Amino acid sequence: MSPLDLVLFLAGLALLVVGAEGLVRGATRLGILAGLSPLVIGLTIVSFATTAPEASVSIVAAADGRGGLAVGNVLGSNIFNTLVVAGAAATIIGIPVSSITIRKDLPVLIAASVLVYMFAINRSVVEWEGIVLLVALVGFITFSVVQSRRTARATRESRITRTRQAALNEMGIGIGLSGIGALLLVLGSRLFVDSASDIAEALGVSELIIGLTIVSAGTSAPELTTAIVAALRGETDLAIGNAVGASVINVFGVVGASALVSGGGLEVPDDAIRLDFPVAIAVGLVVLAIALIGQRAGRKDGIFMLGFYAVYLSALIAISLNEDLLTPFSIIALAVVLPVSALTVAYLVFRAYRRPTPPRLDVPFVDR
Repeated sequence: MSPLDLVLFLAGLALLVVGAEGLVRGATRLGILAGLSPLVIGLTIVSFATTAPEASVSIVAAADGRGGLAVGNVLGSNIFNTLVVAGAAATIIGIPVSSITIRKDLPVLIAASVLVYMFAINRSVVEWEGIVLLVALVGFITFSVVQSRRTARATRESRITRTRQAALNEMGIGIGLSGIGALLLVLGSRLFVDSASDIAEALGVSELIIGLTIVSAGTSAPELTTAIVAALRGETDLAIGNAVGASVINVFGVVGASALVSGGGLEVPDDAIRLDFPVAIAVGLVVLAIALIGQRAGRKDGIFMLGFYAVYLSALIAISLNEDLLTPFSIIALAVVLPVSALTVAYLVFRAYRRPTPPRLDVPFVDR
């Protein structure tokens, strides 16, 4: 690995972070003008903006025929978003999880991960499957925006009182920041992909491992920064909405777009089928279980999620050093972690629906 590869890698990462910041600021301004709620701004606009590094890196990698890097970036980013981004925010300040996130967003994330897993089980995601994923993303975003605009009508009406000129100025700034951010993302993704591939070759590890670790952590930097800042400001809806929304967009949008540009189907490494997809699904189930238990992610939950990621990262490092460890780790993921997570969620849902309604006391002489 030459020093130039490391310099280009860091330069690409810097361009991705700066470009994503521009997109976040610009897109958030446009979302506020449209009268969207903080939760849906996090789930849609901010998530699209902060997911742009993952999208640009995976799409460029898929177009270059580097399916391992593209898939590893998506899976690694989702696991990082769900455990580290949400976990860090929960550790800083307990995050109340809204009923919308519990009933819709987290189940959609889990269902999306299962769907892509089914598509990828034959070691590739072909063009028509990519189209299905993109259509599903459009449906998810449309439903979220329509739902938000119905519940935020009063807020939106209060913002109409601003002058037309002020609104146009805000819109111009938002579009300008978004455009500059998008340009920086395109340049940064090219540097990032090329240098990451060179580093993987120099270190003698697969592009999947690089995508699952260094690349995914780097491209998830905007989500992590956004969630921490939102948590410190007390904007908990934005923090959890950004983490979950970015993961949904990764699964539906990034994988779908990558399959379309791959030319013959997005190649999925066998290691991802055996270990990383089951872990990604289990992670979604674990976070849903945490939300179901207390409808919030407290500091202890955040520490648990960070510890979960540390164990997963340790497993990846061990596999990169000794490939024979893939089999036992994959057996643990498929036979223990995934079933236990699924059974826990099923039990919690069953308990919630079977919870008896408190009996009404027959108190005499009380006017009802």
